Amino acid sequence: MNENSRVRLPPEPTDFGDTLYPSALVLLTNACNLRCAHCFVYREHTPNDPRDKMSNAEMLRQLRILRDKHQIRSMLFMGGEPMIRRHLLIEAMNLFESSAVVTNGTYGIPSVPGHLVTVSLDGPREANDAIRGDGVYESVKRSIFSRDPSDGTQVIVQMAVTRQNSSTIETFVEEVKDWPVNGIAFTFYVPAVNEHGGQAWDDLRERDAVVHRLIALKKRYPIIKCNIGALELMLSDRCLNTTGHKGEHCRLRRMLPLYVGDGGQFERTFCCYGNDVDCSRCGAYAVFNSAWQHRV
Repeated sequence: MNENSRVRLPPEPTDFGDTLYPSALVLLTNACNLRCAHCFVYREHTPNDPRDKMSNAEMLRQLRILRDKHQIRSMLFMGGEPMIRRHLLIEAMNLFESSAVVTNGTYGIPSVPGHLVTVSLDGPREANDAIRGDGVYESVKRSIFSRDPSDGTQVIVQMAVTRQNSSTIETFVEEVKDWPVNGIAFTFYVPAVNEHGGQAWDDLRERDAVVHRLIALKKRYPIIKCNIGALELMLSDRCLNTTGHKGEHCRLRRMLPLYVGDGGQFERTFCCYGNDVDCSRCGAYAVFNSAWQHRV
């Protein structure tokens, strides 16, 4: 048998050691139809190239292997826009006991009974479209109202709160509280190191006022899924206890974040928000909620 006639075996997944990861996340694609002002995927130090160099079949194969090796029970699917690879997304979500996807909602809402779909919408129409692009708010609203709310898919709308849109959180809740969704969620902007102005708070004491307003909203509207205890951990006088200056306390570091890197193989990033995040100003609700859920 000559060199050219040998059967090429598929590559083994990247070796992430023998650690068990009950939770993981995977970036299905870097491709997206939007260019949101606060998006971390296209930051300079986020591994955003190459894109989509792992086929659907190969990604499914590797996810199965990693699932079994690391005993991954829960998987979060992110992008880019995951719905650009809709068929891959739906098949991959069903590989895990519990799956969730974050989507911009402009390609419709996938029907994935038993799993969670988080739809990004960053404020009422004017505030959202200033961040996500003209017409996006109405497009997302149409997607939500055209879905079958009885199909068993859990759907929540999530607002990423920034300095730019923080004044609109009350208006946002009033607008979407009666939509056919299972909840409203909030997270806060995660800046890069040395990022100042624009979307980010330079002084977290200024962000505290917004956190307190959100806590007040939570008390009025049970549809808001944020836990008050987790929100309180975000306050400036205690947030570093949860994150550390360089992520040394972050519980999400125990997750396995999977990006497709050079050579079309999975690689692990420092954080799902990229390799250049400012942990001392982190606003990711999931970080604080994980700490609150696992409090002693």
